[in-house]
Amino acid sequence: MTTRLLGLPAAPGIGIGAIAVYRPALPSPATTGVAVKSPPEEWQAFTVAAARLDAELEHQAQNENTLVAELFAAHRVILQDRTLVDGVQRFIYEEGESALTATHKIIHELTALFRSFEDEYFAGRAVDIQDLGRRLMSHLSPAVGWSQLSHLAPQTILLAYDLTPSELTLLAQERIQGIGLAYSTPTAHSAILAHSLGIPMVCTLGARILQLPPGTSAVVDGINGLLLIEPSAADVAEYARRNEGLHAAQISARRDAHTPAITGDGVPVPIFANANRPADVEQARAHGADGIGLLRTEYLFLERAHPPTVEEQAAVYREFAQQMPGPFVVRALDAGGDKPVRYIDHEVEANPFLGLRGIRLLLEKPDLLRNQYHALQLASLPPEMPTNRPTDTPIDTSTDIGTDFRFLLPMISTVDEIEAIHALLEEANCALPRLPVGAMIEVPSAALIAEAIAERVDFLSIGTNDLAQYTLASDRTNSAVARLADPLHPAVLRLIQHTCQAGQRHNKPVAVCGEIAGDPLVTPLLLGLGVTALSAPLPDIALIKATVRRQTLAACRHLAQAALACATAGEVRTLLENFQV
Repeated sequence: MTTRLLGLPAAPGIGIGAIAVYRPALPSPATTGVAVKSPPEEWQAFTVAAARLDAELEHQAQNENTLVAELFAAHRVILQDRTLVDGVQRFIYEEGESALTATHKIIHELTALFRSFEDEYFAGRAVDIQDLGRRLMSHLSPAVGWSQLSHLAPQTILLAYDLTPSELTLLAQERIQGIGLAYSTPTAHSAILAHSLGIPMVCTLGARILQLPPGTSAVVDGINGLLLIEPSAADVAEYARRNEGLHAAQISARRDAHTPAITGDGVPVPIFANANRPADVEQARAHGADGIGLLRTEYLFLERAHPPTVEEQAAVYREFAQQMPGPFVVRALDAGGDKPVRYIDHEVEANPFLGLRGIRLLLEKPDLLRNQYHALQLASLPPEMPTNRPTDTPIDTSTDIGTDFRFLLPMISTVDEIEAIHALLEEANCALPRLPVGAMIEVPSAALIAEAIAERVDFLSIGTNDLAQYTLASDRTNSAVARLADPLHPAVLRLIQHTCQAGQRHNKPVAVCGEIAGDPLVTPLLLGLGVTALSAPLPDIALIKATVRRQTLAACRHLAQAALACATAGEVRTLLENFQV
């Protein structure tokens, strides 16, 4: 008899196969049989192992998949951190431990410490630290490794408590049909990486999945967040048919990826890409993106001792511009809270997600904001134009702007913040072009006063991930309550509609850059609510463009009205699944 377990969709797609259960554990060094040598010898063993791992991470940080590259670049920073290195040295020299035991102890300490902090950044770092520790220990002893992952059979449905980035990259993609996780969340590193690798995933299924017998037939439905145990022949046939349809649709969408997304009644809808670094921009063009709708710039600022200079930033932005003509919506540094910055003395906050972060931090550190804006001004100039022109030389915006850069302000919650930012930016070099400035709508207060915000900015961009968790008071990174932070909840939809109406009244474009922008099921609803552009993850762009072409705006608006009349997110999802153009 078929058992259906409901989780949360973490990476789209359908996988059909047989269960393999992965139960990793950071082993006790006592089980490895390694004899303790003198402290200098043990320290030498550690430094050699760390150097080998660092070389591996350096190679992985050059991966063409920019998400993989970014994750392992961060792992290099952890490996080189003095807290870890000094901790190992202390255990070796002061307590006489082996390099393996010393590493095990400091990794255990750091993991427990980071897990004690209840926010996304530190929770994510706990997983990264444990991941790195396991790899480091594998270089110290052959008894430590991932042998389970290297012997998976073809057509595997992999079930685990959670998966680290290293474990995911070790998987042979041709053998893995889908992944089911007992815990984790749709915004965890594992989910984001699985999405980029094209592996269907469902999370928050509960510990019961770890007790399922290996070899049991199963289906992972990463679209609806389902795990089917011992599916019937009819279930398998239906999911196989749906899977074939998905693959056919993806092939067709990729073939037409560079065709503009225009609705059946003639309304063009720009489909942009979310990007983190220059390689993403190059891939975005290949995927058919009409520009970059969310360019995250945190990697330029984090994990370094000093902020990047104007010249360093401008050089990076020019590199972006060489990859595609734009437009580029560049989000101002979104730090603080879940992303502390080394060179800023952050106060300890009881609730960092509601503290000094985003635009609030930039107003406290205005040089960061002015320098980033100035760098974008420089990067926007045509290559042949001098950047040291006299300040009284007028700008001709029809000829003097080479690249369409737009500056997006994160975590806006009040009109006062907008006006303070404008005052700061007016102090920028007036001989350089004024760039369009937009506001992110990711806090309920911003959505409710969208009318006043729209009067003061050039465009709006809705971050549905944060908007959902703040509206519904549920941490989307906490597997116990992540299900509540559903952007399809009618309360969130009403805030989106309210924002779009404000944009329409002031003739300001409104984009969505949250995860739902990459979900074809939701595309008609967003169009019907009044969204004028979408910014999606790279793998989803072609399919979103194809979805737009199948819609009429009139039908989408009718769908949106029906969705707004629903009482629950589940009702909205059922409505979308049954929607036919």
